[in-house]
Amino acid sequence: MKIALLTLCGVITWLILPFWLQEGMFMDGQIYAAVAQNLADGIGTFWAPVYQPSAAQPYSEQLPLFMGMESLLFDLLGETLWVERIFMAAAWVATAWGIVAFQKCFWPERSSDTTLWVVAVWSSAPLVGWGMGNHVQEMWMAPFTLWAVVAMTQKKWVWIAGLLVLCSTLFKGPQGLFPLVWLPILASLGVLPKAQVWQRFSVLLGVVLLLCLGLLIWEDAREAIIRNAENRLVRTFTQERAVTTNDRLWLLGPMLGQLTVLVGSSFVAALIRYGTLRVSVDRRVIALVGLGLAASIPLMITHEQRDFYLITSLPFMALGLVNALVGTPVVRSVNTSIALWVFAVIGICLLPWRSVERDTALRSSLAKVHGEFEPRTAFNTAPELRLNHELAAYAMRLYRWEVDLSNKRVHPYRMVPDSLLSEAVVIEAHPKLAREQR
Repeated sequence: MKIALLTLCGVITWLILPFWLQEGMFMDGQIYAAVAQNLADGIGTFWAPVYQPSAAQPYSEQLPLFMGMESLLFDLLGETLWVERIFMAAAWVATAWGIVAFQKCFWPERSSDTTLWVVAVWSSAPLVGWGMGNHVQEMWMAPFTLWAVVAMTQKKWVWIAGLLVLCSTLFKGPQGLFPLVWLPILASLGVLPKAQVWQRFSVLLGVVLLLCLGLLIWEDAREAIIRNAENRLVRTFTQERAVTTNDRLWLLGPMLGQLTVLVGSSFVAALIRYGTLRVSVDRRVIALVGLGLAASIPLMITHEQRDFYLITSLPFMALGLVNALVGTPVVRSVNTSIALWVFAVIGICLLPWRSVERDTALRSSLAKVHGEFEPRTAFNTAPELRLNHELAAYAMRLYRWEVDLSNKRVHPYRMVPDSLLSEAVVIEAHPKLAREQR
């Protein structure tokens, strides 16, 4: 147990903390935080959240559960950037806890430290650290879907599984439905008796359909779902601007990359635990790998593919891979514990030199003038910044400024590119208003 815990600490200090503490964030993550902060400030409602207050329509790029949950943390902690970090840490803890619960339910014969090894292997996947630092919705979809699968293993908790499956769709839509294939996979592989599986599946599907009907009857929820479908879901299939790759199989590349890391980490974990590598692939392992693929492969139906979409599949892959490697645990010397402890401590000591940053010039240029303008100030932009959504996201999240990229209205000030520093901006009086004043 001590060796597993020290290994997990080493993985966290080297692979998780640098990203979790990073300065700057993925654009989508900034937008989610800004929407959640607006909700906490009383701007918008759960089913009609707001990104920029002057927008004619509510924010509908994603469904609202992620922002609604995070708004509670903004209520508690205020505008600090630690809100996002604590929210992502909570997602990591919820997923790790789900891994522990699943391991105990599905492999009760394995030693208790196996759960720590699975969590360590899962945490070693590059996308887990990246997701922690960039505040993506998949980090919270993962525990919801994982706990839904855990609930399916107990007959009396199947209705809770249905509730969790529906909740997982309220992050990013239909892709949250993939846990529904878990029980059919178990039936097809003979892991559970078919009669028992289909009885549970009928309850599960009935709960999901009943809850879906309730949302459709609820006017606010129905309108939010329709807005999201018209804006996001339809666009994914029909609009060229949603295309991120022309190769429908593109996602296989990142998938193989993440799997390579997980397989390598599993091998290292097995060598530390057993001193040797011995593979034993039973039906439970195949079921988990199949579920992981079910979380990923359907995403290739569109040409809008991003590697972090794979985050929801990683806990299942880690569970399958670690449990596919078996052996008799060896007793490691005290020197092994000391080496792992030193490895973790060095990781912490070197954090200042391993810090991760993004959009440094842009953030710094906004910080220089943040005291000169009140929150809710609106700005026009120069034509060169017309598509700079990162600028708009940072301004809204950090300083509550609204950057009008469309320039449909004239504001007293506008943002223009800094001629001396790439990616930075400066703020100047709007030339049209200046001419009128003269």
